[in-house]
Amino acid sequence: MKRLPVRFRAEDTTPGRRFKWPVATCALVASNLAAWGVVAFVYGLSPFAQQNSSLLLRVGAVNGELLRAGECWRIVTSQFLHVNFPHLIFNAVALMLLGAMLEREFGAWRLIILYLCGGTVGQLVGVTATPALVSSGASQAVLALAGGALVGLFLRRTHMRRATLIILIFVIAGQVALDVFAAGHIKAGHLGGFSAGAFIGYVLLRSVKRA
Repeated sequence: MKRLPVRFRAEDTTPGRRFKWPVATCALVASNLAAWGVVAFVYGLSPFAQQNSSLLLRVGAVNGELLRAGECWRIVTSQFLHVNFPHLIFNAVALMLLGAMLEREFGAWRLIILYLCGGTVGQLVGVTATPALVSSGASQAVLALAGGALVGLFLRRTHMRRATLIILIFVIAGQVALDVFAAGHIKAGHLGGFSAGAFIGYVLLRSVKRA
């Protein structure tokens, strides 16, 4: 019998696969929440108090000067640090929605690659565009997931097409609104993360088709 493509195999639509617990997504969300809680505890802050940029530089945020000094590890650690609690919650919710959907469809390791690589590119673009500013937050990585999910709508059949569109509108519109409210424009790092996510998502989804 001719072997069917991955997207048409029966096991892709079984309840056990469709509703499998998104372990990688939960781990990423927990990492962001844990980073906030650890910083608040160590520095004696209220759980809901703002964590200013100068404080976050001590624990892993990044700017152009530190990046040029060779502290490249900050490009990754900065993705788990946030200044404002509402921003953290927005990113956590967006990550949970997008991540759970992508993990169920394409697997945990592809989700993690998309999150970390897309977020890293976004952070690099942001630091390059505004080297004097302190860069932190998971927005670049979350928008990378959005870019990957958008590409997925065109490359792969999904039983959650309508839900995907609703989630994408929520995430992208919410992030644009936050950017305009806080900075008056869409941040370069966010555009970089979204674009990188679309490209990385395309590559990863092609690998799903060939599996």
